[in-house]
Amino acid sequence: GKEIPGQASLVFDVVLLDLHNPKDGITIENQHVPESCERRSQTGDFLRYHYNGTLLDGTLFDSSYSRNRTYDTYVGKGYVIAGMDEGLLGVCTGEKRRIIIPPHLGYGEEGRGKIPGSAVLVFDIHVVDFHNPSDSVSITVNYKPSNCTVLSKKGDYLKYHYNASLLDGTLLDSTHSLGKTYNIVLGSGQVVVGMDMGLQDMCVGERRTVVIPPHLGYGEDGVEGEVPGSAVLVFDIELLELVSGLPEGYMFVWNGEVSPNLFEEIDQNHDGEVLLEEFSEYIQAQVDSGKGKLAPGFDFEKIVKNMFTNQDRDGNGKVTAEEFKLKDQEAKEEHDEL
Repeated sequence: GKEIPGQASLVFDVVLLDLHNPKDGITIENQHVPESCERRSQTGDFLRYHYNGTLLDGTLFDSSYSRNRTYDTYVGKGYVIAGMDEGLLGVCTGEKRRIIIPPHLGYGEEGRGKIPGSAVLVFDIHVVDFHNPSDSVSITVNYKPSNCTVLSKKGDYLKYHYNASLLDGTLLDSTHSLGKTYNIVLGSGQVVVGMDMGLQDMCVGERRTVVIPPHLGYGEDGVEGEVPGSAVLVFDIELLELVSGLPEGYMFVWNGEVSPNLFEEIDQNHDGEVLLEEFSEYIQAQVDSGKGKLAPGFDFEKIVKNMFTNQDRDGNGKVTAEEFKLKDQEAKEEHDEL
């Protein structure tokens, strides 16, 4: 043509950007594998990981670190490019690996955004944690006292210390730093479901580690500024005090025989009607004397008001002898009553 004369010797200065073969698979280079790896990721797991994505010549095209947020996805399900889907299988929590992906397992001939067509991709990943939606709470007992006969159950009032962290060891919260215990009524919904499960069947003085998957913790949203979304949580717990609760459905029980003239005893002015103030004073007196017991861990006024409201069937703010019933007299009604 016009630019290259006939019989000319040609000189090309070449920079090789990358090369691949259509038969190539992904290449995995392990950079760091934790000594302790109890489980490796498999199809259907949900991973949270950080990554730097570059071309073979080192050109950076994307990074989760720059967004200060992990990339979260199911693996083996086609939610990411085929090469990454394969490269994220068989990893440990805390593992770092390099995944080299040929274009036919990446973004193909067309590329995407900053990624040119037919480019070989290099991902340096760091696995933060992973779980499976079918996972339950994992409990490891680190210490159990020799005298361990009274075990925690639903309705018990518990006082305990904890350290809360992510699977990579990042500390989220600690009662030790606050200088006070965390106090709850077990099974009452005061903590996440996974913690309610992790505190079951525990005796005073026992120490255990509870690992909670996100669907039993704070879910996909997490807690803004405190717990990342979809995070697996690790709680190191020590139970310090246990106050036995009441049977399910009861907020007050008698420690002895119930008076046959109970309504008359509560009705202090003998006008045939019991007001909230009378009811509250009577219940307080029974608790103070040891004749009755309230469900531990709840506000006294709220419990008593709830009990009174359930007895006040017509809602007029007064309880008559006709309305007044003990719980075992109820005809299959579910109320938190006497």
